Amino acid sequence: MKKKSLSIITLLIGCLVFTLHVNINALMIANETNGAYSPPPPDGVASINSITLRQLIADGGSHFLKSAGHINQFFSLVESSELTGPDYYRLNKTLTAAIYYMEQARITYFQLKNLASETPYNQEVIYKLLSFNYDSFQEGNGLFPYVFSKVKKLLSVGDVTGVYKELYFYTIQILDLLYTIKKDIDVELFPDISNVWKVNQKYSEVKLFGQYVAMIFYNIN
Repeated sequence: MKKKSLSIITLLIGCLVFTLHVNINALMIANETNGAYSPPPPDGVASINSITLRQLIADGGSHFLKSAGHINQFFSLVESSELTGPDYYRLNKTLTAAIYYMEQARITYFQLKNLASETPYNQEVIYKLLSFNYDSFQEGNGLFPYVFSKVKKLLSVGDVTGVYKELYFYTIQILDLLYTIKKDIDVELFPDISNVWKVNQKYSEVKLFGQYVAMIFYNIN
């Protein structure tokens, strides 16, 4: 019965992704947000910080999406187990890979939020964020209200560093869930269905959160 429920959930997940028009392959997480920080001088610490911020943003998004790819494989294996029976070796392998890349994302976002907090803002970009029409943008693009409200709360007051903090906290929440699921898989038990729902929801939230942030920055540039 539990495997049957997981199979149905996997199908619902696919429908949800298409409903929300989320193109995972093309997704950028917080892309271009490094522009919110002061343009670097030719030399000095600020120049190094700017380059590193941009690199950390790209690395964090890459690690997260690699983890998401492996968790999708995990759900695919759950789906196929309905007919073939569970392959716990492959389930464990894909889940371990998802955890590895999420740990890399956690480390990267930790570094990013700390470095950003030490880097001055580009006030011209912050002004654009403060004067941006968030409600009109949400309505015009049909954005998911719950996630967009988090984006609006941060960017409407110019808290770009808060975006990186939010991404960091998301990785912690997801890792807690992944490790909980792995405890079941390690002893060849299907995970509790509520944890499966939660981990999928968190991955989906981060993808949308990061995409909405990137969309806003593309619009103000």
